[in-house]
Amino acid sequence: MVSKQIPGTVKFYRITPTGSKVFITGLNVAELGPSGSSEGLIASTPEKWVTLPAFTGPKQLQVNDKLHVTFTPISAETVDATDCAWAVPIRVSGGGSDSLGKPSDATIWDSFVLGDVALIAGREYPVCEKIVRFPFALGGGKVFLSIEDNS
Repeated sequence: MVSKQIPGTVKFYRITPTGSKVFITGLNVAELGPSGSSEGLIASTPEKWVTLPAFTGPKQLQVNDKLHVTFTPISAETVDATDCAWAVPIRVSGGGSDSLGKPSDATIWDSFVLGDVALIAGREYPVCEKIVRFPFALGGGKVFLSIEDNS
């Protein structure tokens, strides 16, 4: 079934081993996923994606931190996790880069992953979380992120 993008805001946080929660950035899904990802396929090319700066200093993730991602929908919707597509850039300390993919991929996201869930408008929901095993900065390249409904 063809899905459509759920309007809302995605937020990224750094959670330290002591439990401190540091806001990294928050962005609108329509800006992050200009084409959506119906059926789990990104329908735009990187030229149309926004560039996410590398967040350093107190926003840089360190070993044993958690990268915590949340979503606040504008309207009540049901998520189709398999249709969500992500390409979230990271810059590894000391050089190199990588990309974090689908929020439903348990090989990328550790503590929890996105499933097919019903969402209430205006409520901030945890989407996925990554335990940091090497220091990195979120961002540093083109980003695509779409959260899709179960229509």
